[in-house]
Amino acid sequence: MQDTAIEMAKRLLIDSIWKSANLEGLGTTFPKTEAILANAPTETRSEEVLFVINMKRAWQFLLNNLDYPDNIVLLREYNRVAGELLFQNNGEIRTFPVQIGGTSWEPELPDTADIIDRLEEIGRIDDAELKALKYFCYVVRAQIFADGNKRVAQLIANKVLIENNVGIFQIPIEKLEEFRALLIDFYETADDEKIIGFMAEYCIKRVR
Repeated sequence: MQDTAIEMAKRLLIDSIWKSANLEGLGTTFPKTEAILANAPTETRSEEVLFVINMKRAWQFLLNNLDYPDNIVLLREYNRVAGELLFQNNGEIRTFPVQIGGTSWEPELPDTADIIDRLEEIGRIDDAELKALKYFCYVVRAQIFADGNKRVAQLIANKVLIENNVGIFQIPIEKLEEFRALLIDFYETADDEKIIGFMAEYCIKRVR
């Protein structure tokens, strides 16, 4: 029987959260992620526990709200859930400058009207895979929130892929270094062609 994207997302939930944690540089192992989600004893830092539990809740919210429009309200809710007790101003649009590790490039302050326009523009893309990857790129580079932007970007990309029964979005652990280099290049140039090509090849697990 063919796997649906929703079934795949549920079956690979621990795997997705583990990969998200490693993208954030937490270095959490798969067994540790599994233990945290099972509420089993494991030696870990409170930051890791909060990250894993919050991402599980964010994924549950995502799967329960697949019919919700891809708008700024949804992104704020993803950020609010993912950032609970982890960082300040979770769920709020950023109002102060931020710096990004690995580059001297600094994102502009987000403008709410511009965010709404860009999300609507991307939302008009017919190709579900391209739309998901464009949302990912826009959210990570716009740095809409004080923290958790990569988490929100992964969630919105997954929502689009799942609701269109394409599959799920994950960044493979063995490709993280290559992905980070492409991400820095994208931050600095605003040219998403290379990173989108990479993500289309390596970061979408498609339903069979």
